[in-house]
Amino acid sequence: MERRQRRREEYRRGLRPLAVAAWNITKEHNVGSLVRTAHAVAAEEVVLVGERDWNVEAARTAELFTTISQVPDQEAFRRHIAAAGWNLVAVELHERAVNLFEAEYPERPCFLLGAELGGIPEDLVEDAKIVVQIPQWGLVPSLNLAVAGSIVLYDYLAKLFKRGALARPEGGLSSIGGDLAGPGDDPDHTA
Repeated sequence: MERRQRRREEYRRGLRPLAVAAWNITKEHNVGSLVRTAHAVAAEEVVLVGERDWNVEAARTAELFTTISQVPDQEAFRRHIAAAGWNLVAVELHERAVNLFEAEYPERPCFLLGAELGGIPEDLVEDAKIVVQIPQWGLVPSLNLAVAGSIVLYDYLAKLFKRGALARPEGGLSSIGGDLAGPGDDPDHTA
C-alpha cells in the first residue's frame, strides 16, 4: 500500500503541462477512453464541455488519478482555459488545418476534440493557436474521437522527445539490471 501511494505521488509530480478537451461528446465511451489516454501521457487535465454524462468504466480507474473538469458551455470553456493558461489547439477538419506531421504545438497546449457530429464550433476554431488535421487515406473522413485524441497527444510527446524536452522519456518502463522490464515485471501493474 505504501509503495502504491508513493507511485501515485510520483505520478502527480510528473504531470505534463498539457490538457485535452472534448466538445459536447455524444458517445460516452469515447470520453472514458480519452480519460484513460490522458492518464497514460500524464496530462494535467481533461476538460469536458457540455453537460452530458460519460462512461467511467472505459477509463478503467484512470479517472481516480486524472483531473477532470466539466464546464457547461463555450464561454465557461473559454474562461477555464484562460484561467489555466492553456493554449488552444483544435483538432479538426478545417481549411486552416495543418498536417499533424508538420504541426508545431504551442507551450501548454489544450487539444480540443470536437463532437462526433458537427465537430468544433467555428468561433472556437478561430480562437485556436493552431488547427491540426490527422492525415487519412481512407474513404471515411474522420477518426473516432478517442483515437484522434490519442494520436495527437502522442504526436505532441514524440515531438518533445525529439527535441530532448520530454521529462520522464522512459514512459513507465523501468530499468532492472540494465534491461527494460515489461508490464509483467511490475506487481502493481494491471493491463
